[in-house]
Amino acid sequence: MVLTGTFTETKDYWRQRFEQAGLQVAVTVTKKTALVCAADADSMSGKAKKARQYGIPVVGVEAFDLVLARMA
Repeated sequence: MVLTGTFTETKDYWRQRFEQAGLQVAVTVTKKTALVCAADADSMSGKAKKARQYGIPVVGVEAFDLVLARMA
């Protein structure tokens, strides 16, 4: 997964949460990326645009935070 946008918490905070859940966090979007977590689900960042071009889901951090909470 890849993080994009300006989050309320730091990206390190989210990276740690995702890694604790067993997810691998990368810096750039590639065709092998499974998911992009965005500070804003409607993000038009370069990473979000590239993900959409590749058919990779872009999920807002709020939704993903709920998933992480349920996994715990």
